[in-house]
Amino acid sequence: MEKYYNSRVRDTSFKLGDMVYRSNEASHARDEGKLGPKWEGPYEVKESLGKRAYKLKDCKGNEIPRT
Repeated sequence: MEKYYNSRVRDTSFKLGDMVYRSNEASHARDEGKLGPKWEGPYEVKESLGKRAYKLKDCKGNEIPRT
């Protein structure tokens, strides 16, 4: 079972300057129920912190907290 799962998982990494969306569930920015948006953004990757963690900034250049 593990071999089947691992063969289908795609490893995703982002470079500086890539535009990404952030999960609304992780940030708790808006709680509009099950019909609300699931993603927020787009944001630009400002810095890579390692282990799939990134610092993000919005279109105006403001750093996003808790990324």
